[in-house]
Amino acid sequence: MLRSAACALGVCLFACLPFCHAQECSSDLAYHSSLCDAELRARTGDSEAQYRLGLAFDQGLGTDRNCRKAAGWYTQAAHHAHAAAQNNLGALYAKGCGVSQSDTEAAKWYMRSASGGFATAQNNLGYAYETGRGVKQSDEAAVHWYREAAAQKFAPALANLAAHYMSGRGVERNEAEAARLERLAAEQHLSASEAAVGQMYLIGWQVEKSPETAAWWFRRAADDGNAAAANALGQLHEQGTGVPQDRTEAERWYKKAADAGLAAAQLNLTRLHESAYAGR
Repeated sequence: MLRSAACALGVCLFACLPFCHAQECSSDLAYHSSLCDAELRARTGDSEAQYRLGLAFDQGLGTDRNCRKAAGWYTQAAHHAHAAAQNNLGALYAKGCGVSQSDTEAAKWYMRSASGGFATAQNNLGYAYETGRGVKQSDEAAVHWYREAAAQKFAPALANLAAHYMSGRGVERNEAEAARLERLAAEQHLSASEAAVGQMYLIGWQVEKSPETAAWWFRRAADDGNAAAANALGQLHEQGTGVPQDRTEAERWYKKAADAGLAAAQLNLTRLHESAYAGR
């Protein structure tokens, strides 16, 4: 009888451990074991745990989204030189989410993160210099930071650097280099760059003209969610350029682009329906 009671008591104590552990966490994390553990580590100064909690509150991962709490944890991690936290804190300042909106503070944290080699922050800092948000506008500085991020094969920076080579802002104009960089970004599934490469092949700019290759790139961009590429693919199917002429396929791609809110696709879809009706 005593042995049975002891076992029962032991089971009770074992079952209580997770609950008792949870009681040490904040109420909104108490029943999410991994975030609860992260909070306990974060309180001891663990910067990775602090960043993880910031990310959870920032994106609503395992808990309700709360920009104020995200900013609090990012700030703690950022002061421990956590590059990703510094960048994300900068993004919160840029949006005014959980903190007072401040382009100057955003640029400050982007700079700290970028100086530590974080590619996303380098790209964000490049954009800040390009637009003059929080820093003195400088195309040369924008190109510098885009180039730093592009050296790490960061797709948005590759595309941004391509745009500067194309326009000649902050760097000597070089269309061949612009095309090369755009292609590198496209190869990483950056949909806008995929669509741009499709256009390059469609008109034969810096590549041998190939409607078939253009259609392939437009299809890849459309599959990655690019509405302009879906509209272009619809046009190719309607015309039979680089793909078999197929009104059904044209309608499908126009509709996909139109559903994404692209006005040109909505007009193409209406025109296609009207021409089908008129031909009856």
